[in-house]
Amino acid sequence: MVPLINPLYNIVSPRLWGFPAFYWIQFLLILLSVATTTVVYRMTTKRRSAGE
Repeated sequence: MVPLINPLYNIVSPRLWGFPAFYWIQFLLILLSVATTTVVYRMTTKRRSAGE
């Protein structure tokens, strides 16, 4: 939902390693999505016991 809020990242500065803010904010959103999905997956799956 956050990537749909265009005014948050519709800027050129600040630049990070020469990349405009749009690109590195999008990359951070991808990493945040992966981390969130991983946490939810680990919290919702049943853990197997050592004997199974």
